[in-house]
Amino acid sequence: MFALPNITLVAFDLETTGLSPTKDEIIEVGAVKFTFAKVAGKLDIVEKGTFESFVKPDRHIPEEATRVNHITDAMVENAPAPLDVLQNFIRFCGQNSVLVAHNGHSFDAPFLKQALRRAGLSVPKLPVVDSLKVARNLMRDNASFKLSELAARLVQTGEISLKLDQAELHRALYDCRVLAQVIGRMVLKAVPEKDLAMDKFLKAAEKLGPVSPLDAGA
Repeated sequence: MFALPNITLVAFDLETTGLSPTKDEIIEVGAVKFTFAKVAGKLDIVEKGTFESFVKPDRHIPEEATRVNHITDAMVENAPAPLDVLQNFIRFCGQNSVLVAHNGHSFDAPFLKQALRRAGLSVPKLPVVDSLKVARNLMRDNASFKLSELAARLVQTGEISLKLDQAELHRALYDCRVLAQVIGRMVLKAVPEKDLAMDKFLKAAEKLGPVSPLDAGA
């Protein structure tokens, strides 16, 4: 009997016009799809693809948002409509992936769910892992749980090789590349290889932090 392939994860990040999932809009979506496979005889993080797109909002981007994500009205003027971007993003994720976002249960997942509903699309039952909660369980002695600080620590200890670019932080795709390395390394440290298979991963992940389906709740 053949073993099932290892789980596929999608590290995703949203840039928005503000902090309210019901009132604000997504203006950029980034994602990195990855899995775990043997590389030179050692289990490692293997990227399978990326997704990146601006999204055209129906409103002006507030200055406060631009100060954080560096996205201006001019940059999204000719961007695709939310419906097109969201359809393509869900297609990119596939039906058997696990979504991962930093502070995902409080921010990214609610934003994505509301945006899908506003666009008239069904919300898939994809499970969502919040890397912030995983980090608080596995890296408890860290002074900060910001994604950049977690990455900096793992770079310092030699657990990941990544050149952190402060100018690129808070841009969706770059943040996803950082997130994929951070959550991927935490998973490899905490989850036995046998539990990385598609049929076992979610049960193992629950021990790291709660896993919630994207379509959960109101």
